Amino acid sequence: MKRLLLLSLIISFLFSNTCVAQKQNQPPNEQIDTEFFIPIEKSNLYTKVVGNPDKSIIITLHGGPGAFNLDHEFYRDVFEKDYLMVYFDQRGSGKSDEWKDKTMLTTEQFVKDLDLVVDYIKNKYPNKKINLLGSSWGGTLGFLYLIKHQEKINSFISNSGTANIQNNSFALIDHEKKLANKLIKETNDPSKINRYKEILEKLDVIEKSGFKNFFADMDTIRYQFPKDLGFNVYWAQPEKKAKIDELLKNPDFYTRNKYTPELLEKSMVRFEYINEVFHSQEAYNNLNILNEIAIIKTPILIIQGEFDYAIGIESGRMIYKSLKNVPKKHKELVYIKNASHNVPAEAPEELYKSFTTFFKKYN
Repeated sequence: MKRLLLLSLIISFLFSNTCVAQKQNQPPNEQIDTEFFIPIEKSNLYTKVVGNPDKSIIITLHGGPGAFNLDHEFYRDVFEKDYLMVYFDQRGSGKSDEWKDKTMLTTEQFVKDLDLVVDYIKNKYPNKKINLLGSSWGGTLGFLYLIKHQEKINSFISNSGTANIQNNSFALIDHEKKLANKLIKETNDPSKINRYKEILEKLDVIEKSGFKNFFADMDTIRYQFPKDLGFNVYWAQPEKKAKIDELLKNPDFYTRNKYTPELLEKSMVRFEYINEVFHSQEAYNNLNILNEIAIIKTPILIIQGEFDYAIGIESGRMIYKSLKNVPKKHKELVYIKNASHNVPAEAPEELYKSFTTFFKKYN
């Protein structure tokens, strides 16, 4: 069950191109469409470059940690006519070389890897502005990168990203406590009341534990408790998940992205491994860079769903407030109504408009 939920998170960031494709012209024949591997420390990263060779570059940062980049499925009809899009799989994920050495599956190493990607792309396609577009964990990775190398980046969009992972967990626990207490008052069913009280007791234990068993605790509060409490951490409109099943049955999806069902399953196994490695690190689970991002001066768009309990509904506002050195005219905060962590699936038109307007402004 959890694997299906994880897969839905990845695919939901892809399939919404069907909602906007009719508004776009097909890319011209002279566009670049190539694949190669970028050498990094002790490994190689699979990279796909598609789009207009005469335009600025957008490097996309996928979620996870440990997911894989199929963003061409979404951006092919959104950006590839007007930009040169770079899609790459982070260390050990997707089509990149397999990597199981836990000592190099860290935020610091992923920032180093991204810097090598940026330099490689800059040298391969010189004299172009380089922009970053990160989704979920990719948004966090973008902020981590800008703290160290903002001089290399023209602009950045964080879509459903966070700068305080620990706060994400506390915010979700607080939300579930409020729901449980509310439901206790609204029901006379003894079995339900007992269940809600059990949830409250367990939430107290998790909150006071210091997240020593983070991976197991997150499974509990993100996938188990929400079923009893009547909400979904990742979806405000869960009925839209049905489109994902349709997409995964479509042979054209695999042809466009040069995947097979077997390769997708293999990538999911890698995703689960890398994700668990990261969530077994106290440094990652307690990551808070809100103070550090104050150094950033790069133009930034922060965007998230209004009901995104995966990162906490205050995440975007906290990030915006912490970007003290980005002039107000160069930073934007957009909350998408009736959407959660899967904004591309739940509100593609509004998301598309925000993306394109922002990048057009700086390119």
